[in-house]
Amino acid sequence: MLAHPLTEDRRAAVTAALSRVAGGAVAVVDEQHVGHDWAPVTRLRLDRDLPGGGASVIVKHLRVPGEGHGGPPYLRREAAGLRTAARSGVAPRLLHADDGAGFLLQEDLGTWPTLQDQLLGDDPRAATAALVDTATAVGRLHATTTGSDAAHREALDGFSSDVTSGALYDFGADHWERVERQCADLRLPAGRPARTAVLRLLGRVAARGPGTALVHLDLNPTNVLVTGDGARLIDFEGSRIGHTGIDACFLHYPFPHHSSPWGVLPPETVEAADAAYRAALIANGADLLAADHDQVLADGAVVALLGRLVRLPLIARPDQARADARRRRGQIVHQVETCARLTERAGGLTALTGWLRSLGEALTLRWPAAAASRAPVFPAFSG
Repeated sequence: MLAHPLTEDRRAAVTAALSRVAGGAVAVVDEQHVGHDWAPVTRLRLDRDLPGGGASVIVKHLRVPGEGHGGPPYLRREAAGLRTAARSGVAPRLLHADDGAGFLLQEDLGTWPTLQDQLLGDDPRAATAALVDTATAVGRLHATTTGSDAAHREALDGFSSDVTSGALYDFGADHWERVERQCADLRLPAGRPARTAVLRLLGRVAARGPGTALVHLDLNPTNVLVTGDGARLIDFEGSRIGHTGIDACFLHYPFPHHSSPWGVLPPETVEAADAAYRAALIANGADLLAADHDQVLADGAVVALLGRLVRLPLIARPDQARADARRRRGQIVHQVETCARLTERAGGLTALTGWLRSLGEALTLRWPAAAASRAPVFPAFSG
């Protein structure tokens, strides 16, 4: 049973909006749920073509009417993100947004496999190509939206309402202090030696320097369509103008908050994706961002990791289901060790790298089954 079906009232509002977009009466001739049971996304087939588009459209609506995940701020961020991403060519076009009725209409990109489908398949070449295409799309998104701060802010200001609740990876010093306290409570290596480096890093990320662009912030493999014209990114609910390294590091971890299922990628596949991301930056005029990639990537990887480290009390709980404990612990160990590799490669973060390495060793000693060497690869590479 669908958790968030398209209701009759909202369907009527959507049909009225489609008629306005088309400049004449439009009827829905078919309706198809898209995505998993909790996704409030529906494909509508129409009795006529829309201007500049075909005879189908994607409607996405609120999960909840007020506060909470999938509430109004999420849909507003998606509308603004799609407007800003339009120049990139890697996201669906926004056709209409109705804040009052709680829905938006997007271009229908068609029925394609997701990156997740390829990773769960049995063809390593197809999976690698899909990941490389994803990296290219992310690089293009970043390169073509640098300098979009004012336009994006204008799109958000049009709502005159909350657009920040539930924002991802928006951390300050208090977040790091929370990590320090939790490490102390769990008798893990003290984070104090890394404090200065982390606070400086958070300051760099918050400063919104020349490398700032539209970032997606939820690049899990179900949010990437592998089309005949390259990868396309969907689900911009978490997007904002921010630090590009947070998106870029998703390819290395991979996918920091994805767990359905969790897997890792062969090193050569990760490096191919990383190279494709850099190449896309350069091809689309972001040479300076490409030149500073190692530092930007390391900074973003630390921010993404901090978002996971605050979950250490949950990860350490002894009353979890065995499968959950194994996944959560294996994922955090892999992320800590990957982050240490990236900060070491960037240079200048010796104290932070040392703390990350000691943390990874301590976690592995506490949970031997979570050793990074035992992390599962995605099925496409298991052969």
